[in-house]
Amino acid sequence: MGSDAFIVGLGETRHAPTRDDANTTELAYEAVSAALADAGVTLHDVTAVVSASLDFWEGRTISSMAVNEISGATFKSESKISADSAQALAYATARLKTDGEGLIVVVTHCKESQADPHVIDLAGFDPYYHRALDPDETVIAGFQAAQLGYSLDDRARVVAAGRKNSPWLAPLSAADVAASPETASPLHALERAPRMDGACAVILTDGATAKRLGRPAVRVAGSGTTTGSYWLDRDLTSANDFTVAFARALESAGWSDAPDHVELTTPYAHQALLFASALGTGGADAFENGTLSPAGGQFAGRPGVVAGLSGVISAVKQLQGTSNRAICHGATGLLAQSHHVICLEGA
Repeated sequence: MGSDAFIVGLGETRHAPTRDDANTTELAYEAVSAALADAGVTLHDVTAVVSASLDFWEGRTISSMAVNEISGATFKSESKISADSAQALAYATARLKTDGEGLIVVVTHCKESQADPHVIDLAGFDPYYHRALDPDETVIAGFQAAQLGYSLDDRARVVAAGRKNSPWLAPLSAADVAASPETASPLHALERAPRMDGACAVILTDGATAKRLGRPAVRVAGSGTTTGSYWLDRDLTSANDFTVAFARALESAGWSDAPDHVELTTPYAHQALLFASALGTGGADAFENGTLSPAGGQFAGRPGVVAGLSGVISAVKQLQGTSNRAICHGATGLLAQSHHVICLEGA
């Protein structure tokens, strides 16, 4: 197994629109403790921690400070990624391969209920000219959707397909989505993934430790990431940055083509259709038949930031005990400015 990185433990909380029963530390510990138990290890065995969170959602600077102790980072190496958690897994994998051995907790948390999304969106805009107009991502997402021209029926079908696979939320029909109030033309309210609270964690380790633990292991075969230009400086009808990250991940894994299992993370349905088109996998039907996002992506109720690693957990469960492959995607920034792609392989 060499210096390959293997996922040997999984932990995920219940995701909900509001988790007032737990603060950030408690919420993260739900996921971490479950992942440690699943791997058959303890906090004492942890050699490093990589977390993913955003200060804006946590309402504090250094948002990882709330989870260091409960994830095993006391007097140990700790790093935080301020992006979708798929990038945290990619970084942890690089750390593990560099060190040659170790046992890393990768944990991510977000409570979207405790902050004002409009204020947070606004912080991503140009401070000199755009913030004074008081926009948010919904406004420019509507602008993007209008340029792309996907029908309301197709967009609504993507959302309904995601909700059908949700362990946390009730199903929605395409008609429900289409009948929801219009927000920024042509978008309707339910075309945006729901704001949720939740956390998840995985245990990542080297090949020798994975073999010793004897748990069903899944190898992180490769990863790729890219960050595009500010939304106003790029073609909003192009998925170029997405395809670059995807290609980098395939090259990193040594794969010539994508596997059948592909998890996409997008907050808006028209973006999911754009990325599906870039992959050549079809339109809304690809989401309905499970070719794309069989776990439902963010539309199934995965919180922002948490969504990428949550998709990884879903894929790992499908890959355990097999030699199959999967790709998981996470996105960060206004209109998915950054993309993070993970290649997984059953071991």
